Amino acid sequence: MASIHEEMVQKTKAQIQYHFIALVEEEGFTQVSVKKIAERANINRGTFYVHYVDKYELMDHLQQQLLNELQARITAILPKEAFMALHQQQLYPPFVAIFQFISEHAHALRAILGDKGDPSFAKKVKRVFGEVLLERLISQHPAAKDEEFLKYMHAFMTSAILGVIQEWLENCEEQTVEEMAKIHFQILKFISQLRTFIE
Repeated sequence: MASIHEEMVQKTKAQIQYHFIALVEEEGFTQVSVKKIAERANINRGTFYVHYVDKYELMDHLQQQLLNELQARITAILPKEAFMALHQQQLYPPFVAIFQFISEHAHALRAILGDKGDPSFAKKVKRVFGEVLLERLISQHPAAKDEEFLKYMHAFMTSAILGVIQEWLENCEEQTVEEMAKIHFQILKFISQLRTFIE
């Protein structure tokens, strides 16, 4: 059980993070200063420095938290189960869990992935999807032995996934997690049926 001191520390850090994210979304990361964060969070700068060296460490810490949780959600996806669910026209719970994660962290993700956030974060998100999920999916395909194919397939698929996420972040008030999961299912179903259009 956490002590009162630990609870206060976590509460202060959460407060710093919340107001930092709000400032990034409003003014942009380059314009954010420790002074502004402290004023917004109603703490002194000394309290900020107890927890973080500077705004860069705070940004790195936030990003790592998000990436670790995203990776944990993606790792739960098993390709055979996902394909079976698609074949049976059922929503796959681990996919729903990823949209739940995005919904829970929409404020932070929208701020960091946005034009005023950190451009490198989008690459990190794509890397997680590429290394954790797509590597397992694509590795089953005979063309996976072609390094050039792998490189461009990774680029294509991760950009598509990130595009869906960013589009929803702009409109997440309009679609619930369940509605977005259904849209995602429709996209996957459409892609899987493209072959019939060609034939």
